[in-house]
Amino acid sequence: MNRTYPILFVASTLLTACGQSEPEMNDPYAGNMSDLEARVSSITGQQYTQDGSGMEGEAGYEGAGDQSYANQADQGGTRTLTIHNSQFNVPMAHIELPTRWPVKSTPGGDWSVESPDLKVKAMQGATFVYAGGQYGQFYQQGGGQMRAPLAPDQVVMQDLVPNMQRQGGELIGVTDLPAVARADQQGLDGLYSIGQVRKTCRAALSEWRKGDQRIALVLHWFAFEGSDMTNWGYRITGMQASPRNYEQDKAALVNSLSSVRWDRAYFAAYAQSEQQKEGQSWATHNQRMASNQAAFDAQQRTHRETWGAINDASMGAYNSRMQSMDRMQNATINGIRGEQDAMNPYTGQQGKVEAGYQNYWVNRDGQYFGTNDGMYDPNANSDQVDQWQQMPTEP
Repeated sequence: MNRTYPILFVASTLLTACGQSEPEMNDPYAGNMSDLEARVSSITGQQYTQDGSGMEGEAGYEGAGDQSYANQADQGGTRTLTIHNSQFNVPMAHIELPTRWPVKSTPGGDWSVESPDLKVKAMQGATFVYAGGQYGQFYQQGGGQMRAPLAPDQVVMQDLVPNMQRQGGELIGVTDLPAVARADQQGLDGLYSIGQVRKTCRAALSEWRKGDQRIALVLHWFAFEGSDMTNWGYRITGMQASPRNYEQDKAALVNSLSSVRWDRAYFAAYAQSEQQKEGQSWATHNQRMASNQAAFDAQQRTHRETWGAINDASMGAYNSRMQSMDRMQNATINGIRGEQDAMNPYTGQQGKVEAGYQNYWVNRDGQYFGTNDGMYDPNANSDQVDQWQQMPTEP
């Protein structure tokens, strides 16, 4: 049987952390990537194409920008940087950057700006897990560390302030950036995901003074909320500028991050990849479920054989007692494994399915999936009639 995995991590793949640390703008979170972040970085590896515009690496500009960035026209306007995804070989996103910025790129597709008066780069952030109830207990017993979600301004005070103070930075203020959050949100909303997951993006700008330099850190905050668990975290886009150009470059940075447009070609390629991974995960789960079922059946046979002699002495009382014990034992095992009993309508055999869904559908090969949509019928758009049948389940 197949298993549907509620994906809480998959949709974060557009929030990649990138760039290299410089002495003037150290990355306090370097080397602290979680498994989630590692998967994010591998999925969103990017390749740019050079168009001869003075760009290094593989980055290329298109066009002359958009009228919404007219406030930068006196400095030469903006040009569109198309970010390509090397994994799927498709364009992933498009961003408007000032033509006056000396933009550089890396072979992996990250962009940055470095000049005597201006530095802009992406920095690593952090991701966290928070869960309650029995799942939270299991997670902590397994050695997992949980952290309740914090608002962006609280993240600044708890995470960024101590690190920046150690580097000689002084916090000036924190401002919400709803336009940047909307651009990030479009990236999450376009991603294919499995299960019911609420995706949320927020953004905040923290401003700092460090000697005669001014620093702006844009915090890209995100959260994926499921029924049992929340994954949340943030990445940072940092800028360091001289006082005389700081306000102008800060406005340009916010405008650029707000201008990001996500490409549908990337969403389509990503969805296809995730669906293939889902099928592979189901196959692995089927093997594990078959092994677990065989072990459980062997345990039940031993259990019945051990007490077989007692049946002859007190059949009625014994059967009643043992049935109760079997039900309790089965319920306990189901609770630990996160499963529930189900009957295959094709064979009439009892089996196990992953708990947590209201309806289950199974095909003749024993593959199944769960859904909470009572109106969903997988046969509606199928070439075969009655390819899927509903599976009766027990708590």
